[in-house]
Amino acid sequence: METTSPGKRQFHNTKDLQEWGEINECTKLEIVDKPSISKVEFKAFYTDEDGRKHVHHELSTFKMIQNRWFYVSGEFLE
Repeated sequence: METTSPGKRQFHNTKDLQEWGEINECTKLEIVDKPSISKVEFKAFYTDEDGRKHVHHELSTFKMIQNRWFYVSGEFLE
């Protein structure tokens, strides 16, 4: 939650994020593209609690605040 833009934190549930992180295992992060200084396309590979493998593909937008980058939003990609 600390890496999410302060103005966007109200839209996220810390407990839900913590629980998701505890029951899933992240296995790989692949940076696909960096179309601009504030955007990153990535694929996050993870295994769920049932052992199934998944890929989260997203184009994320970040914002610089006081010399730190913060997550603002993301668009899910296929």
